[in-house]
Amino acid sequence: MAHFYSQRGSMLLECLVGISIFSFGVLALSALQGNAMRHASSSSSRTTATQLMQRLDGEMRSNVGNLDDFKMSKAKCAEAVANADAAEKWAGAVAESLGKVDATCSVEIQGNNATTPCSRRAIVTISWPTARGAKSGVATGANQGLNEAVNISDIQTILEVNKDPLDQRALRCEL
Repeated sequence: MAHFYSQRGSMLLECLVGISIFSFGVLALSALQGNAMRHASSSSSRTTATQLMQRLDGEMRSNVGNLDDFKMSKAKCAEAVANADAAEKWAGAVAESLGKVDATCSVEIQGNNATTPCSRRAIVTISWPTARGAKSGVATGANQGLNEAVNISDIQTILEVNKDPLDQRALRCEL
């Protein structure tokens, strides 16, 4: 009988250990779900940024003669100013979709150069705040803590027509 009394309370101890292991598992699952939701939100905003940049790329390709009108210095998207109405509408859509206050936009249009004489390079950059404190944004520099998407595209153009018909620059670039 003495043996029975020496194990008194061991079942209670086993239950406490089991409950604590189960609760650590539940906490781990809830943390995993929180991370999954944060990454899903980040993925959604990156997809939106990519679609917006493709939209502007299409606008620029359909208006090749006036590429310089799309230039936009880095500024808050809601306050961005460009010569093309389509560019201002695009910046407004970026502000609406990615952050009304903190999203920034810039569009740089480079001139023709010797390596790509029949195209102009367009560099479109969008920065927006990370969702719910996610640490997936830029780690250092002016955009620290922000998500950033950059699109670089070469847009084919037609070179200036020179009066000399034998001049190579008078030829139309392959479009």
